[in-house]
Amino acid sequence: MTSAAIPFVQTASYPVRSGNLVRPLIDGEPAFRRICEAIEASKQSVWATVTFMWATFEMPDGRGCTFDILDRAAARGIDVRLIFWRPDPDTGWLRRNAFWGSTANIDALNARRPDVKIRWDRAHPGFCQHQKSWLIDAGSENETAFVGGINLNPHSMVAPGHQGEGHNHDAYIELVGPSVADVHHNFVQRWNEASERAMAYGRWGTH
Repeated sequence: MTSAAIPFVQTASYPVRSGNLVRPLIDGEPAFRRICEAIEASKQSVWATVTFMWATFEMPDGRGCTFDILDRAAARGIDVRLIFWRPDPDTGWLRRNAFWGSTANIDALNARRPDVKIRWDRAHPGFCQHQKSWLIDAGSENETAFVGGINLNPHSMVAPGHQGEGHNHDAYIELVGPSVADVHHNFVQRWNEASERAMAYGRWGTH
């Protein structure tokens, strides 16, 4: 099928905006390496939406787990905020690979005492908040977004050209330009309306 055979989208949540730079990042190793570089260079904020985060996932090049790199950013005074999906009873079988605010998850946060802000968010019953995004320095002239499909999963931490069972092939895009404002707006909407934000264990480090 050629691109000419695919009709252009007529309506969307956000308008078409010109003047963007879009860089594809194919597979987990190059994608998360670039995301880590952006986090390490951040000046004011790192905000992310997370669907699945396996306990055994680690960032590339010996950077440690997800919280290791985010803790280092927070220690520099960066505003770090995370929205994690919380499975409901109908999707409860997916909790094993999600950081869903369980007692074990809260105990792990208590042990680390990370200076990050977290809110948990459900989807409609039986559905998944399957969004993955990273937003660096939102609202500044240097704001950058990463949106795509790669979960924080050890099977996704692979280089292009990988072979083998359990090696997930997926992608992110790095986005710079006017459309980053829409990623920013989406994150703020979800943060402000996170379903669990008023629950006793529906948030961390924020009220």
